[in-house]
Amino acid sequence: MNKWQYIVSAILILLLLSEIVWYSPFYNVRKGSFNVLSVVQQSNEVSTNVTITYRFNAGLPLDATVMVTPVREAYQDLPVFLFYDRDYPVLETDWSLIAMLQGYLKAELSLRGYSAEPKLASADVLESIMSKNESAVVIMASGAFPSCIFSKEKDLVRPWIESGGILVWLGYYIGYYVVESGMQKEQITYNMSQNLRENGSRELGLEGFFEYFALDDNPKVANSSSQLSEALDTTYSLIQQAPLLRMVMSGGGVALGSVGGENPLRFRSSISMIPLGRGKIMIFGFFLMPSLFSNGPELVAWDIAQIMCSGVLQMNPDLVPWYRTYNLSEGKAITDISNLSMGSDVAGFVVFEYTPKESETVLFHREFINRK
Repeated sequence: MNKWQYIVSAILILLLLSEIVWYSPFYNVRKGSFNVLSVVQQSNEVSTNVTITYRFNAGLPLDATVMVTPVREAYQDLPVFLFYDRDYPVLETDWSLIAMLQGYLKAELSLRGYSAEPKLASADVLESIMSKNESAVVIMASGAFPSCIFSKEKDLVRPWIESGGILVWLGYYIGYYVVESGMQKEQITYNMSQNLRENGSRELGLEGFFEYFALDDNPKVANSSSQLSEALDTTYSLIQQAPLLRMVMSGGGVALGSVGGENPLRFRSSISMIPLGRGKIMIFGFFLMPSLFSNGPELVAWDIAQIMCSGVLQMNPDLVPWYRTYNLSEGKAITDISNLSMGSDVAGFVVFEYTPKESETVLFHREFINRK
């Protein structure tokens, strides 16, 4: 092939790429936009009413949800770490799935404008973070704590959470298993001497939250949406190892996932958020499953990103976020409002707009509105 043939081939490739970009929905959707236009406050002796006016411009047909969450403190993007250390064994999952979770979460957080990139972290890194009580989100999907941060002799986890850390847990009952560096997966048994077993959740402030090994007569998959799972479009559904919903609620927590159970006293939520001191524990009801399953890393990443970017981690559980869903036709422009009432403990609002997972278009917006 001579140089002119190379040039002609290059021109044809560029023309083809330009056509692909022109007709791609991910290109055209950039013509769509979401903007907060105004915020108006009206106060009386009891509370303050807030009206937020916003506007959509849809480049292509657009399904979207707008969620407004009152928060108790100024919103900030914390560093995010996923425990990944092949010197330790995992339970009922695989390190490759955790690496995939990190990749999917990086993409999901980036779409939502989150400023911190999630990083894989060894046990030594987690020990450093927790011993210094550094503010961060730590995702534990391996099913067991490494002994350097949580054991019968050492607990860095609870003081770290109480100081403001956020722990995301997937796997067996939190705190039950403790693993050592160099252990093999085949060596793990429920009666290992280093395991805290039922005492693990008690040490973490979750006494009475779990029904240990009494789930044969209880559903393993949640079948009813909670208010927040509808607002956030979360989909993780497993509840085998989930805490009892009544205990989550009595501890000041909320259901972020769907709900299932044999009777109201035994209801569980697939994703639960429980406050502990200044921090939070977020518990998924079972393990990280293989990719393309309904509870695989790509969908777990979506759920975590939705929760982290919506403001619900900073909200007062007594205040329900406002949300509304839209179906806009191509080229449609719409202006709408949200009305909320807030007390003195509200520092501001997180306005979060997103398109659902199955949408052919992508449009995300996240904005903190300070009360002042």
